[in-house]
Amino acid sequence: MKRLTRIGGIVVGLGAGAVAALWLLKDKITGPPPAPVFPESAPTFRVAPPSQGGGDLTVIKGIGPVYAGRLAECGIDGLEALAAADPAAVADRIDVPATRVEEWVAAARALADG
Repeated sequence: MKRLTRIGGIVVGLGAGAVAALWLLKDKITGPPPAPVFPESAPTFRVAPPSQGGGDLTVIKGIGPVYAGRLAECGIDGLEALAAADPAAVADRIDVPATRVEEWVAAARALADG
């Protein structure tokens, strides 16, 4: 039994050494990694930039760049437009709960009034 354990230990040690040697030589065996390919043009992002007119919608709590972009796609590009919008219709178009849009509209009215 001791002899079998000793032989097993030797086999495992030699196997581990072979794996370590292959790991160290893997770049020489497989060659260098391919160079990264860069696209011809810069990537485009789906998030629309905040509007320049009518006030920045991201000042309202809960509206970040993504929701501001969704609102801009619906034609709501400023605080005045959001304050005048129908919350149920906006919620349906941008796939957000109506209660959240009602809060946004109330905040936009408060900010638009001064």
